[in-house]
Amino acid sequence: MNIKNQSKMKQIKFLLAIALVSIIAISCKETEKKEVKEAVETEVEAAKDSMEEVKEEVEVTVDSLKTTVKETIEEVKEGAEEVKKDVEEGVEAVKKAVKQ
Repeated sequence: MNIKNQSKMKQIKFLLAIALVSIIAISCKETEKKEVKEAVETEVEAAKDSMEEVKEEVEVTVDSLKTTVKETIEEVKEGAEEVKKDVEEGVEAVKKAVKQ
């Protein structure tokens, strides 16, 4: 009878060891999931911050380009008006020369 009890005790110890290892394994898996979730959340927040910075930089660049384009358009208009005046003066000079 004593041998049977020892055998049963060994089986119980073996089953307890398996249960303990299973609990540790499950606990590690849960910890990994939490860590991965936290890491992903951190990366998402960092990406949002980066996107916000890029958005601000793009807005500043677009505003400066708008100003530059407006200035260029004004310069082209002024240049075109000067060319128009020069052409008109040239046409008038040719008309006078042809009349004489």
